[in-house]
Order: sequence, then C-alpha cells, then structure tokens
Amino acid sequence: MSKVTTPDEAVADIPDGATIALGGVHSHNSPMALVNALIRRGVKDLELIPTPSAGPPVDMLIAAGAVRKLHVSYVGLEFLGLAPNFRRAAQEKTIEIVEGDEAYVVYGFRAGASRLPFLPLPPLYEGTDLPKVNPMIKTTTDPYTGRTVTTIPALRADYGLFHAQVADRKGNTQIFGQRRFEDVMAKASDHVIISSDEILDEYAPAPDPRIVSIPGAIVERVAHAPYGAHPLSSPGHYGYDRDQLVEYRDLAVAGDTAKYLKEYVHSVDDHAGYLERIGVTRLLGLRQTFR
Repeated sequence: MSKVTTPDEAVADIPDGATIALGGVHSHNSPMALVNALIRRGVKDLELIPTPSAGPPVDMLIAAGAVRKLHVSYVGLEFLGLAPNFRRAAQEKTIEIVEGDEAYVVYGFRAGASRLPFLPLPPLYEGTDLPKVNPMIKTTTDPYTGRTVTTIPALRADYGLFHAQVADRKGNTQIFGQRRFEDVMAKASDHVIISSDEILDEYAPAPDPRIVSIPGAIVERVAHAPYGAHPLSSPGHYGYDRDQLVEYRDLAVAGDTAKYLKEYVHSVDDHAGYLERIGVTRLLGLRQTFR
C-alpha cells in the first residue's frame, strides 16, 4: 500500500507535547518542508532531540514558540554563526535545555533503538562538567570487572522526521551525502515520517537494499516534497540557498524571525505555495551546484 502523502498531511496528527527526533546535519538533509508544516499548524510544547549538529530547523521551531524542551549538543547556522533564537532562548531560559554532547545523543538513541534502559561507556566525563549540568548522565559499577562506568540513558521519540533524496511508495528511503545515524534515530521513534525530493514510480525497480538508509517496514508516511530541504541542501540534488540563509540570519539576529516566518511559512498554504514563493528560476539555479 502506498504511504505517499503531502508534508502537511504527514504531520497532521503530531500533537502538542510530542517528542520529535529531527534529522539533518548542519546545512543539509533537514526536513524543512515538514518543519514548515508543523509551524503552520501552530504545534506547541514539543520536546526536540535533533542530531548532534542541529541547525536552522531547530532555531525556527524555537522562534515559532513550538519548543518546550531541547536536548542539545550544538545548534548553529554553520558558516553564518550561532543560532540566534536558540541562544536567546537559552539566555532567557524560555525553554528547558538538556545539555548533551555527541556521545549522549548517539548512544542515547542507540539504547532507545535497542529498547535498552541505558548504555554503559568508559568514564569519559571525568574531565568535564557535563554530568553536573545533566543529571541524566550517571555512573554505575560494571558487574563483571567492578570498574566504574558512565551510563547514557535511552532516548526515544514519538515521531522521527527525516529528509531523503529518494524514496519508494513503501517508504524505503535513500539518504545521500553526509549522514549521521538516521537509521538508528528512526528505530528509536514510534512513528517515522520521511520527506523526499523524489518518489519512485510504482513500476520502477525497487531500491537496492544495500543503499537503503531507512527501511520501509518502519516508515509510516512519505511526503513528496521536491526541494523539501530548502533553503538547506540536498546532496546530489541541489545546494543550499545562501541568500535566503543570510536573510534568515539577519532577521533572527535582529529578533525579527516572525517576519521571516510570515513571509515564507504562514503566508503560504502548503509546500507547493512555498516553492512558488521562492520561484522556479531561483530553485533551478541551486541545482547548478552539482553539475
């Protein structure tokens, strides 16, 4: 049965207060079409667990007032500096922040994907203050050696949102470019939603299992979203839109992200309207990056 839908329909059932695992690394492979749809819906009180290299989607959700709690390793705009809305929210304590490094996020999701209560690590944090600001990082005694080990608690999400370059109608997903561990994040999510630049025709050959990033068996919905990562990049398909990212950064620094959201999110009805707002000439120009 086909799982193909639109970005807005894909996130229509995500309730206030949901915990969301958010894919994407720095300036690429972020599910921007799904994030825009969430913001248009006005979802509130989300708990976000993004990849260790989170970027504009997290900053936008914070600016939209959609975030209650954030597990954070890093949130930035990469070559454009730190994420202004995240920094402002942290300074003003308007959202709850769970401080975690890359190991906390990666091993937390691995434990969650394996349905384990925690994962033990060597005592990595003895030289840091992280356990002081994150009481979820604890130590215990290795029952086999008697040595002290650090434990990372399991992280699980109600929904996992990811962007892919290619997917078939059953949800078999191929993610190109630099990937973190979207497959593990997906397995640690109760509901997996994919946005994809391309959906394979039903008569096309099935994707090679060796290059499937997330198997269709655990995917609930696939949103057809050409340029679904814009203004970020989708490796092999299009580059990032530097001009729009600069526009976002400047408005965010000035504390006027609401203007950006009004222009590109709230004033359009859906993802098709968003693409019309950006313009076909500008979008096609981004593909030149990969010629």
